[in-house]
Amino acid sequence: MGRYVVRRLLQAIPVLLGTTFLIFTLVYWLPGDPIQALAGDRAVDPVFRATMREMFHLDEPLIVQYGYYVQGIFSGDFGTTFRGLPVSTIFEGKFQITLNLAMTALVIEAIVGIGLGLIAALRRGKAADTAILAFTLLLVSIPTLVSGFVLQLVLGLQLKTSTGIDFFPVAGTSEGWRSYLLPGIVLAGTSIAYLTRLTRTSLMETLRADYVRTAVAKGMPRRRVLGRHALRNSLIPLVTYLGADLGTLMSGAVITETIFNLNGIGRQLVDSVYLSENSVVVGIVTVLVLIFIAANLIVDLLYAVLDPRIRYE
Repeated sequence: MGRYVVRRLLQAIPVLLGTTFLIFTLVYWLPGDPIQALAGDRAVDPVFRATMREMFHLDEPLIVQYGYYVQGIFSGDFGTTFRGLPVSTIFEGKFQITLNLAMTALVIEAIVGIGLGLIAALRRGKAADTAILAFTLLLVSIPTLVSGFVLQLVLGLQLKTSTGIDFFPVAGTSEGWRSYLLPGIVLAGTSIAYLTRLTRTSLMETLRADYVRTAVAKGMPRRRVLGRHALRNSLIPLVTYLGADLGTLMSGAVITETIFNLNGIGRQLVDSVYLSENSVVVGIVTVLVLIFIAANLIVDLLYAVLDPRIRYE
């Protein structure tokens, strides 16, 4: 197991380098002058421009700039903005907000998606199965921008007006963990639909397996067959999807954070692109890549727990 972990970590290095180089190159070719963005509509003094370009290596070739950036990453330095602020301090608190939102959405997605998929698989071809499939189709069809405002109105404002209790805060993070419930539901909407259908398909295939039919024929209780054999062996594709979806939820939270006024890295990423803060953009993407790599490693290790037949040499 230890050798497998080390090997996967070594494999992650070229992935990290390739991804960061790609995003670094794309940001490098973005139109606009980051130094001029500091001054707004005012003219920039040529001496100041030359000093800033030399300080941030903007007068160097692309590969040289990337070399300086990689050197900083491996020393724990994600760079400095053109305003002189360390990148790590800019998205430190904002990263926690996005992580809280993504984890809330992931938990909601896992509970609702697997639960609905389980019901649909056990009621295949019946009214419950048809209703769940129609519900997932509806979730996929509604844009996040629409579902966010609708749920804000119904669950956030109208429910509060009728009951007098603020169950679902509609903006900010002042209410602690409850502040992430409603945006978490909105963010998890599309993923719930995909996970429900994946659970249904995976469980239906497992229920048709020979060992499941044998267990039923031997008189094993249906609950035990479902929980110990069928559901456990169906979890591998579900865990794989959830692990990959964590990175998707964090990177796709821009619209949700804007609707619910959450000052996370999604909004910071958009603002940084607008202000040509290239170091912030690359820094945020680098952190997201590291999270994606860590999530995939954890998923791979969980395979051996879910299926003892899997062994890592």
